Order: sequence, then C-alpha cells, then structure tokens
Amino acid sequence: MQKIINDLWYARRDLISDGFDSALNYISELIPLSIIEIPTGTECWTWIVPPKWSLSEGWISNGGEIVLDVSDHPLHVMSYSQPIRKRIKKEELMAHIYTYPERPNAIPFGFSYYENNWKFCIQHNKLAEFREDNYDICIDAKFTEGTLKVGELVIPGKSKQEIALIAHLCHPSMANDNLSGVAVLIETALELLKQSQNKYTYRFLFLPEAIGSLAYLSQNEYLIPSIKYAIIVDSVGHNDVLSLQHSRQANTELDICASYVFKDETLMYREGAINKICGSDERIFNGPGVDIPSICISRFKFMGKGGWPYPEYHSSDDIPDIIIIDNLVETKNIIIKMLDILNKNYVPKRNFKGPICLSRYGLWVDSNKDRRLSLSLSDIMSSLEGDKSVLEIAKEVGISFSDLFVWLDKLHKENLLRRQSGVPD
Repeated sequence: MQKIINDLWYARRDLISDGFDSALNYISELIPLSIIEIPTGTECWTWIVPPKWSLSEGWISNGGEIVLDVSDHPLHVMSYSQPIRKRIKKEELMAHIYTYPERPNAIPFGFSYYENNWKFCIQHNKLAEFREDNYDICIDAKFTEGTLKVGELVIPGKSKQEIALIAHLCHPSMANDNLSGVAVLIETALELLKQSQNKYTYRFLFLPEAIGSLAYLSQNEYLIPSIKYAIIVDSVGHNDVLSLQHSRQANTELDICASYVFKDETLMYREGAINKICGSDERIFNGPGVDIPSICISRFKFMGKGGWPYPEYHSSDDIPDIIIIDNLVETKNIIIKMLDILNKNYVPKRNFKGPICLSRYGLWVDSNKDRRLSLSLSDIMSSLEGDKSVLEIAKEVGISFSDLFVWLDKLHKENLLRRQSGVPD
C-alpha cells in the first residue's frame, strides 16, 4: 500500500485532468478496472460535469526574480484557476493569495470548480516577502472538453444485491486525502478477488469526490435499487483513531455491523451521525432521492462540530511520511470483517420447543473451555424466534459473531433451526 501512495501522491490529480486519468490507469494495472467515461458538460441531476483543466505554468515575479513557481510545488496554483497573465498591484494580488495562518509553513490546497476565479496558494509565513508595489503574474491554464472518469470493479456475488465501496482519487499532491483510502480499497479488492463467491456483489468505485458520484449515479440510475449499502473510505492513514460515521438511516444492518466490528476490533474509536464527522461521497449515495444507506470510515475528528479533520489536512504537509501502514492494514481488516459478517448474516428461526437437550445433539459447551458461550446458551435459544439476525443476537448476548455462527450452524445441521434470508433494516 505504501508503494501505491508513494507512486501517485505528488501528481496533479484534479477532478478532470491528465493526472487523474494517469492515476486510474495505474490502478488498472493492479486490479481489473473498467473505466467509465462521462463527457464534460453532461447534466447530472442539478449538477453539470465541469470541463477538463490543465495547467502549463504558474508563477509570480517581482520584476527581477520569480517569487513563486508552480514547478516548485503543484499546490501553488489553485485547482481550476482561470488563466491570467498581467502586471498587477500588490493589493490586487493579495486578494488572490490563499494561505493557512494556522499552519504557516504549509501550502494550502485551494480549488474553485464551479465559480470562475484564480488564486495562488503560498505559505503564510512568506507573505512578508512581498514588498514590491507591482508584480507580474501568470497562470497558463486551459479549460477543454473531456470526460470525467470513474474506475469500476465489479466482483459478482450470488445475489444481485450489491455493496458499493468508494474512495475518491482526486486532491492533487496529497497522500492521506485520499490515496490512503484508495490503497486500502485496492488491497481489499485483491483479497476479495481470491475468495470464493460471496452472497453480495461488490462494486468498487474510484472517482472524483462528489461530482464523480453524482455523475456515476445520475447516468446509471438503474443501479440504485440494487445497491443495498455503500462504504466510503476517506483519509485513514494518519496518526489518529478510526472514526465511524453512520448512515442517514442510522440503524441498518450495515450500521449495526460496523458498530459491532469497530467495538470488537479497536480499543478506541469515534462514532457519530451522518454529517457530524466527515462530508464525502456519502452525501450523494445517501442523499435525497438516492437513499442508499452509506457509512464513512475515516480518521477524521468531528468536522460537524467545527473540528479540523487532521493537522495536515488540505495542505502540502499531507505527504507519505504521515501515513502509518499499520493504520491502513487495520482499516482493510475491519472492512473485510464487516463484509464477511454481512455475507454470513441471516435470521435464524427455531424448529424446536422447550430448551434443547444439548448433550443429545453434541451442542453442550464446556464452560471451562468457553465460559462466555456456555453461559449464553439459554439467552441464545430464547432469541431464535425469527425476528433477530445472528448479528443482532451476538451483539445483544455479548459473544462473537463467529462463535455464534458456528454454534447455530450445528443446530441447522440437526434441523433444529432454519435460516431465513432478508435481514430487515
């Protein structure tokens, strides 16, 4: 995963750009992606796909020397800046300078996708170097027709119901946001491709944030009814605990599963309602008229409470060095465990009356070997009325899903319960 981040992080992966296309081509060498293309100018519900943007040069000169040059760092010119080349007064230039006073040594990431504007982005502590009255400026940018591209991998399951796994690939010259999510989903896909056919079909999407989801769904509305859940992975590599943001529906099988796995797999984590921790592609997948229950897995602080996601967020300090590989592995393992539970989960319904004579069927559990399961058997048998899933029972009783699944499988083999599908949300 580290190699993926190192290879891609510095490129200009703007929404619709050669850099974004090159990154998708790179990923397609690792997993069998199909590239979906949606022309610029396409109406996507209330949005329009913006044009392709390319930048040849960008600089500021004080007349004697270049004081800022995009060749020194790609973030020095705001993404989707309008072209400009002229001599201007310092006051006008300062109105088009973007800095992060809170992080004075970092270059901020600026963007203006849907409003005509131009800006240079510089370290706040360099403002004092602008002492001249007039400056020559150049942003040699072009807006052209092109196609918004979405990388798609579909891993067929036994069911036509799907789980979408989404990571945005835009945000130029940054590592954690969101190449960490991209790398995690690539590794997740590689692991799932090795498995035997699962219940659900998995649909992996690598796209430009927000507009990519809008374009993809609006042009493929027929897919929406078949996508049962969506999992968005965003900025999961930096030094912080994981954060689980729930779907708008809040209490679906996916939400219950995610809470269960987070509690089981992590010592500490954040948990919050939709829009309280992050704001990514779940706003589209779980938005009005789409309503696909969507969770977001990140390491963000509570943005909905005014928090800054992480110190290096949207700046030139978001480099591969802040990525902790163990954090990526932890995230991948949690996603794999969630998918495994969702695939195995079902609603058990008893075929017996009264407490089972456990020893007759080889179902007795020695409390010296598994005290928790042994003490839980009465509660488990009382929960098999066909109104709770295996996951819900495991959560209520306080035992592991895997232990309960194995024990219930023994009941099924003895024809003491039947498996009902259609876990209700």
